[in-house]
Amino acid sequence: MKDSLNYIGKHKFLLWIIIPAFLLYMFIIFPSGTYLCFEKECGYYFWGVHGRDAIWHLAIEAVSFNKIPFISPTFAGEKLYSYNWFMDFGIFLLSKMGIPAIISYFKLIPVVWFIVFTFLLTTFARKVKDNPLFVSLFLLMSYFAGSFSYLLTLYHSKTIKDSSTLLLQPILHSMSNLQYALSLLLFLALLILIKDRKITLRQVVLNGMILFCMFGLKFYGGLIGLFLMSIHLVLNFFQNLHKEKIKIFFTYVFYFLLLAIFVGFSVLIFYNPFQSGKTGFPFGFAPFALIHPITEAPDQFYLQSMTDARYYLQQFKMGPRLFAIEAINLFIFLLFYLGTRFFGIIYIAILGVRRKLDTFDAVVVSTLFFSILLTVTLVQKGVWWNTIQFFFYAVFLSTIYLTKLIDDLFRSKQKLLLVIGMFIVLLSLPTSYDLFWHFMTSRPTYIPKEEVEALNFLKKQPQGVVLDEQFKLDMTTSTGKNFPLYGYGDSSHIAAFSGQQQYIADVQTLGVSSVPYEKRLERIKKKDCTILKEVDYVYEVKLLPAAKKIITVCKPKASKKIFENTLIRIYSLY
Repeated sequence: MKDSLNYIGKHKFLLWIIIPAFLLYMFIIFPSGTYLCFEKECGYYFWGVHGRDAIWHLAIEAVSFNKIPFISPTFAGEKLYSYNWFMDFGIFLLSKMGIPAIISYFKLIPVVWFIVFTFLLTTFARKVKDNPLFVSLFLLMSYFAGSFSYLLTLYHSKTIKDSSTLLLQPILHSMSNLQYALSLLLFLALLILIKDRKITLRQVVLNGMILFCMFGLKFYGGLIGLFLMSIHLVLNFFQNLHKEKIKIFFTYVFYFLLLAIFVGFSVLIFYNPFQSGKTGFPFGFAPFALIHPITEAPDQFYLQSMTDARYYLQQFKMGPRLFAIEAINLFIFLLFYLGTRFFGIIYIAILGVRRKLDTFDAVVVSTLFFSILLTVTLVQKGVWWNTIQFFFYAVFLSTIYLTKLIDDLFRSKQKLLLVIGMFIVLLSLPTSYDLFWHFMTSRPTYIPKEEVEALNFLKKQPQGVVLDEQFKLDMTTSTGKNFPLYGYGDSSHIAAFSGQQQYIADVQTLGVSSVPYEKRLERIKKKDCTILKEVDYVYEVKLLPAAKKIITVCKPKASKKIFENTLIRIYSLY
């Protein structure tokens, strides 16, 4: 890190890339989790997916680690399993040191992440090509290069507005997915460690520790990291096979065994496959399920005739015409999702023809295409399209070859090639520009001050289980400019801000975590009065119609109103 700091100090022009990137990345996350007042609507405000995803992480920190074994924050009676909670445990430890979780998540971790990310990017870029131009281009592309989604909105709507939300991207969006962002630091560390270094026992142990943490942060990243290391070991094994064959064989078997131990412990600790496996395997084989929307959706690269032909041909299974259609689908998917990085993929082929790819390139390119393969073939239980996160690592790896391409174009003595290089850089930036303005103009969600008051009261009560009404508020009926979080009807904010376990909430994440929530949710919808025997508190939003309030419907004798303000009532059932 000191070496990278000195390098940046020596080449101060890099700050013209780093400082704007820092400001933009922090802008995506810093405002969320802050107590603000907009037009007399005061409370904790959240922008984008922070209103759901970040709240879930705060709920884990507030509830899960207070008992051993760790418990689910939003499904009473269930353990925390099949979820990567490594970051959340770190936030929990910071809270025990006096740093509030809301500060760690929205302020501290993003700043530390960006600093480490920048130093690792600089270190890795110099290992690929130790030249200031290459380093600056790699930083620029890693920070800002986006998809070609803006071409789709420009075609359909004559504007690039909101194009950044059309196709999922890991660039500035990484501040909406801190676990991915942190896993990328470890992924970069792996790349740095295997670049131009001989394999030793110490390196394998260190890589195993990194993989352990990667699985704890992101299963997708852990699996891609494991493949990266496996290919690295396999290629090195064959390179050294001409030496003492038996010794080399058993040495590398031992190395693989070490990695398997680290990965096995990580999967066991964070995902508990024995428990989560009871509801089935988390991934399903569904070739091209994630690819087809690009040509099926009218607001994307809509090809109705080809789609109709594909549905017809699928009745007869695979054939030449169906194969050609799927190849076109994949080409269009990669082109629009990768954006200018797609040119980096093409450049890999050019470098291969020129025989300018070395062993490290073989490792990286193999991992890149493995990431694409998983994206193309798998879907996930709960949120089927979640496997797009495998693709995020392909996006990052393709940045290496996009940078090599632009660097070579810039170094060309031909003015035309220089202009092409500049054009590619310009084509890379609109997605980041739109994402910035999207966050600038998007409507936030918030926890009103009245609800903050209620949650602070609930936080001081004895530990118990909270039942909150499944209240869904139409955004058009919101009385103010901003949308109250309780109106989503399925939020984990009660657990996050009260430290009390919820009876059931955030069923989308419960589904991803393989928690069998369906029967309990059905009981909630039917207003099954026996539920009240399983909870300690009822958290009621006054705006909910009386016929949908379980206290009103069931009239339990043991209920006692312990809190009320203009928005919330809380009942005790002790």
